[in-house]
Amino acid sequence: ATGQQLQQLRGHDGGVNAVAWKGDQIVSGARDKSVIVWDAATGQQASKLEGHEGAVCSVAVEGSRIVSASGDGTAVVWDAAGAQPRAQLAGHGGAVLAAASAGSAVATASQATVAIWGSDAGQ
Repeated sequence: ATGQQLQQLRGHDGGVNAVAWKGDQIVSGARDKSVIVWDAATGQQASKLEGHEGAVCSVAVEGSRIVSASGDGTAVVWDAAGAQPRAQLAGHGGAVLAAASAGSAVATASQATVAIWGSDAGQ
């Protein structure tokens, strides 16, 4: 990193809460309830993932899977290639503040709990 800003990606209609790299793409989540996948080289929007009822608090990327955590109390597992939801994970009592993905598992966090979801979470 040089300390020089290379570009700004604009497309959300609210504050951006989360960002992650996915190969040559950048994934962002925002208060506008959406996740945007960007081409890192051009700064162009590749796809917009919509389906949450609350702000997106966190995004995680693993292979062809994107996981978004939301203030609506759910996490959504997305097929990154087709920009379609694979699964909706509900079970926390409040906002889902963070998500992580590793191999075939997904972990989500809310207030005082962490939930681990099995291999059927979007496979």
